[in-house]
Amino acid sequence: MLDWDNIDTVMLDMDGTLLDLHFDTYYWLEHLPLRYAQIHGGSVQEAKNLIYPKLMALKGQLNWYCLDYWQSEFDVDIIALKKEVDHKVQFLPGTEAFLDWLKTTGKHIYLVTNAHAGSLAVKQPHARLERWMHGFYHSHDYGYAKEELAFWRALQANIGYDPTRTLMVDDNMQVLATAQQSGIEHLLTISEPDTQKPPQATGDFMAVANLGQAIP
Repeated sequence: MLDWDNIDTVMLDMDGTLLDLHFDTYYWLEHLPLRYAQIHGGSVQEAKNLIYPKLMALKGQLNWYCLDYWQSEFDVDIIALKKEVDHKVQFLPGTEAFLDWLKTTGKHIYLVTNAHAGSLAVKQPHARLERWMHGFYHSHDYGYAKEELAFWRALQANIGYDPTRTLMVDDNMQVLATAQQSGIEHLLTISEPDTQKPPQATGDFMAVANLGQAIP
C-alpha cells in the first residue's frame, strides 16, 4: 500500500495510532467525571454535564490537549487521576511488530503528538517508546496543535525533513488534512483507534485497522 522506498521519515501519532485510544476515552468520559463527583460533590451525571461541554468546546485546539489547563479548569490532579487507571494503557494490535520492523529499515522515526508531556509520562512506563523513536515532538513545545498549519511549519524548520519523502500516521483526519496541506506526501490513518468502539470513517485517506497491517 505505502511506497516505502520513497519514504525516509516516519512520523507517528501516539493515542489512537500506537496506543489504544480506549484509555483516553475511558479516562475523560468515565473516570474523570466519577472522581470529580467524589472530590467536589454532586452526582456523576452532574459532573458529566459540567465536563463534557467544556471538553467539546475546545476540541482540536491546543488547550484541549493540555493537562495543565484542565487541572486548573476542573480543580483536580489530572495526572494523578490518570495514574489510577494506567493499567488500561496498551498498544493497539500489531503496533509493536510494526515498530520492530520499522526500526530495521534505517528510516528516521519520530513521535509527533498533541499529547501533553504529562500524558506521555503516564504512558511511557507501559509503552517505553524510546525503544523505537529517534525523537519526541509535542505540539505544546511549538504553541500550536497539529490541526494548525503553523505547527507543521515550525516542526519542519526544527527537524528539516523532506515533506515529499515523509509519512505521517494519525487517527485524526483533521491533523492529516493539515499535514497534507503543509506538503507531507505520504499519509496513513487508523480506522480502529479505540478497540472498544466500531471503526471510524476515514474519508479519502489510506487506512489500516492497525499498524500491523502496514508491514509490507
